[in-house]
Amino acid sequence: MADARFMNFKLVVSDLDRSLAFYTGLFGLKEAVRLEFADPDVDEIVLEDVSGARALVLLHGDVMPVPSAVPGWAPVVVQVDDVHAVAAEIRAAGHELALEPLGFGPVSIVMAVDPDGYLIEIISGDANTLESTPAGQRVPHPVPHIHRPT
Repeated sequence: MADARFMNFKLVVSDLDRSLAFYTGLFGLKEAVRLEFADPDVDEIVLEDVSGARALVLLHGDVMPVPSAVPGWAPVVVQVDDVHAVAAEIRAAGHELALEPLGFGPVSIVMAVDPDGYLIEIISGDANTLESTPAGQRVPHPVPHIHRPT
């Protein structure tokens, strides 16, 4: 088995500038690189997080269509200091929440929907505490009743 490390997430988006504004405005990501390809006609923007790591790539062009519905459970996850403050910023920017802010144990979460319908799970607190829960011990998870705006 290869020793792998994740480089970033790549999302196919319908409007590059709208998605760029969403991720830079609400999560403080910074544009690192903008790539334009001629064949196929594709544009990519690589975004860095506060540590300088390349965290997200926005892709727009003739490679594949934007998914009309994202099947299964595969949200992008972002960690912030205060989910309540970020939830207020999301609402103020005119975006919808799929799950209102709530807490369980050492973690608080909120779920947002980006301009193309991707779920964004936003957490604060010490998620590592949950990951170190002993095997067999159940941890309450509030996510099953997510409202997905249409």
